[in-house]
Amino acid sequence: MMKLTIVPPQGFEKYIEHAHVIHQHSQVAPWKLSTFADCFTKPYYGVFAFDNDKIVGYAIMLEVVDEATLMDIAVDSGARGKGIGRALVDFVIETSVKNAMREIWLEVRESNHTAISLYESSGFEHIETRKNYYTVISNDDGNNRSSGNSAQKENAKIMKWTNPALA
Repeated sequence: MMKLTIVPPQGFEKYIEHAHVIHQHSQVAPWKLSTFADCFTKPYYGVFAFDNDKIVGYAIMLEVVDEATLMDIAVDSGARGKGIGRALVDFVIETSVKNAMREIWLEVRESNHTAISLYESSGFEHIETRKNYYTVISNDDGNNRSSGNSAQKENAKIMKWTNPALA
């Protein structure tokens, strides 16, 4: 049974390392554990997705005045395709509405079609393209991943969700 929980200012320490493992597997250049943990404190907030008491995903939000930014979101590779990403996006949108945020911003790799489709179906619009933002390397299997070790670059899509009640 999936459960979504906003991470309280204290008491999340026992779960943060598990969420950080998901982060490490989802990012080529992951944040240090201390940086990741700091993103669950004000002015940020985090959401954990649990499936049978196991963390299977998270989202990190930054709220300043009336604007929110989805800083990071990831789902454990073994739990993808089960609606957890959608549940996390829906949850942060609902929380942003409750917190009177006018808009939510995010950036996403142009090649991440699954995420872009999720964001568009949730009401996010492509606002602009940040050219050559992500560095890309090619793995031995031919798949591209972003990294800081190559001259090849990939664009980032900047996307925005607008709160219809405050538009």
